[in-house]
Amino acid sequence: MAGYDAGQVAELLRKIGAHDELLANAYVYGSVVTDLAEQRTINLLHKAGLLRPDDEPGEFRITTDFKRMLNRLMRKQSSYRQLTDMGKVIEALDETVSDFQQAMQAKQSDDAEFYLDQLDDLLYETKDGLNTNLENMHYAIVSQFGFVSTLANKIKQNERYLNHAQNLLTELQQIDPESCYEWINWPCPNDFARKITGFIYWFNQTLPRLRFIIDNMRLSLFRLRRDEKQASQLRNMARYLRQHPEFELNEQLYEEPGFPELLKFAPVMQLCSYVDPHNTAVETPLMNLVQALRKQNNQPVQKERDSSKVVISSIEKLVYESDFFEEQTDYLFEQAIESDLPVSALDFWQQSQTNWVTQAQQIHPKAWIELVFSCYCKLTNEQQAALDIKMKGSPDPGVADNYTYNDLEIVLR
Repeated sequence: MAGYDAGQVAELLRKIGAHDELLANAYVYGSVVTDLAEQRTINLLHKAGLLRPDDEPGEFRITTDFKRMLNRLMRKQSSYRQLTDMGKVIEALDETVSDFQQAMQAKQSDDAEFYLDQLDDLLYETKDGLNTNLENMHYAIVSQFGFVSTLANKIKQNERYLNHAQNLLTELQQIDPESCYEWINWPCPNDFARKITGFIYWFNQTLPRLRFIIDNMRLSLFRLRRDEKQASQLRNMARYLRQHPEFELNEQLYEEPGFPELLKFAPVMQLCSYVDPHNTAVETPLMNLVQALRKQNNQPVQKERDSSKVVISSIEKLVYESDFFEEQTDYLFEQAIESDLPVSALDFWQQSQTNWVTQAQQIHPKAWIELVFSCYCKLTNEQQAALDIKMKGSPDPGVADNYTYNDLEIVLR
């Protein structure tokens, strides 16, 4: 550290602490706009290498080095993209070890101490960079990629993380850490040997940890894709219900004079998210509840942490099981497309009874009509744009805009 002065470092830290709010706004909001009151301060921070001019005149952003430091301290999900080229790291370590060995054999103590410090810095940066990489990937999985909100972006980020982790695992598996023992195959100092053996031990512990993260990424990707599929089905059903207002119930339906007595329901309850202390009816139970909570003094039970080993098993082939009646709904949609005529679900059910009985399959006509309607709601937007569904039924007596459906037709638009 001969090229640096402690006073210069302290002065830089004082500048950061004295203008913390300005630098925080530039980091959070992307840039800050100069004005006459802060012009001198921004020029001072620009000269210190903490701010840089933006593309827009009068705006300043924080420098790349300072932003990278804040991203790392704030656990921003950006450093997972950094690739650790272990091949180049091993070559740099080999050169440093060779220089250290030659300096020790030539009894050049000052040069040997310099090479030992250089080796220590290189080992620390390598281990710290890869550990930070793995911690950020693990943090992203645990938080369900909380830095993005939509499921589509979560799936995209998960796929990128998984691809990066697999490439990193492939790269690390090409390194043989046992060959690093050749670096200490001579009468070397104990400090030097401890650094090399510690690096080999850390490398052997990193590969199982990375495999565990990859398994969690695959499981997380499967769950996100399943959630996206369920959300897509719900959006399609909600879109269909919005397009057909006859399914909407009037909020004042219970006040209709001709509404059947058995179908009447009570009006909406008036709920609130807080307790009204001025209400005398809840005063006594509220006080009892507060006193009971104050008396609770139970110490949290310390649970023992369970440890287990990750066992990588072979991939099993699962037998695909299909639903018979969902395949029949596909045949119904295909018949509507091929014939270019309306196809009734009830008529299709009657015509298929002979074939279904021979295959020991049976379904009630009401359940069949509901299944056809559910499969139509699960179609994609392009498929629903090509097919139309028409409900057949009769209005319920005494109920406005409510129908009893006994059949439906699939029509090619």
